[in-house]
Amino acid sequence: MNRNYAFLVAGSLMFGLGLGIYEFVLPYFLDEHGISMQRLGVIYAAGAMFVFIVRVYAGELSDRVGRKSLYAASLLVTSAVSGLTPYAPIFWMQMVLKSLRDAGSTVFDSMYQLALHDEERWRYLDRMGKVRGLEAIAAAAGVFGAGWLLVSRAYTGAFALSAFVLFAAAVMFLAGYRQRAGKTRQSTGESLPGIFALDLPRPLLVLAASAFVFTAGLAVSHCFVMQLFWSRQFGVSPAGVGTILMIHRLTLGLPMLFVGSVVKRHLKQIYVTFVILEGIALALSGLMPSFLPAAVVWLTHDLFGAGVWIPIQSKLIQRYSRPATRGRDVSKVFAVASLGWIVGPLIAGAVFEHWYSGPFVISGTIMILSALVLLALPADEAETAA
Repeated sequence: MNRNYAFLVAGSLMFGLGLGIYEFVLPYFLDEHGISMQRLGVIYAAGAMFVFIVRVYAGELSDRVGRKSLYAASLLVTSAVSGLTPYAPIFWMQMVLKSLRDAGSTVFDSMYQLALHDEERWRYLDRMGKVRGLEAIAAAAGVFGAGWLLVSRAYTGAFALSAFVLFAAAVMFLAGYRQRAGKTRQSTGESLPGIFALDLPRPLLVLAASAFVFTAGLAVSHCFVMQLFWSRQFGVSPAGVGTILMIHRLTLGLPMLFVGSVVKRHLKQIYVTFVILEGIALALSGLMPSFLPAAVVWLTHDLFGAGVWIPIQSKLIQRYSRPATRGRDVSKVFAVASLGWIVGPLIAGAVFEHWYSGPFVISGTIMILSALVLLALPADEAETAA
């Protein structure tokens, strides 16, 4: 393992741990302070357009200045948000903080993928799977620990721990990662409208459209309702929910560790198949009549879904991105996808109080629809190596 790859792995582990704590605690914290489901939906949806702008511009900027400074800045932003969150239990403050957190997290997501590709593109699928998988496993540890912290209502301590881990990750990365020479380009002097135009190759437009639909569906079930469903529907304690969501993160992370070693061909077919399987599992879990079958079915949705297709999606996006504008192209695809967060939490906020299982059923159905868009990708035999 070379030096830079080691620091990318360590950074993702620490990011996953800090993010796992924050994401688990936040819905309980907001619910504890009497923020309604509709307002929770707004908090989770409000920053999507801001995230789109920041992510695209960060990708463009990284093509010129490199990935290192933006990677570290994203960690510092998420650290600051975690630290400030327990001291701002007011609706509009939480809306601002959550928007900043989402922007920081999405920039981090872009930067580590781009940095991995810069390091050694021929091993990208394998390394992407391993790094993302380890991040998810670290997030599982964060979720589990946060669940037990909430037994004593230790909200401030949980957010402080998240902030510390993310800050330490930024310091470590700045001190240890060595940005490679020759991985940046000069500014083209392009206008802002040009930077944000959807001037992507056709396969990237297809991937972006599918990712937008999928994210809209994902956001219906993976916003605040992901925790509150188990508490409201089945009376599960925060510690119990923490255990469920810990296993959830593990079922996402473990398959990713092996995808690069197993998957070599037929990327499109595998991608489509596992998106459909994920949607089916999510929808069915919302229809289960009791806790145990609902939990068992729900916990398969990443094991036979995102745990397999996320590294493949990332590989395909890198494959079709143009070398001179790789940061911008990759970031645009994910930025378009992030706009799904405008739609999903608002649906969840409107539905949840009337039908606790509704967000899961709606989420899975939309995910299945997103797989149909992927059929417009080039056939596997027409693909070229990235």
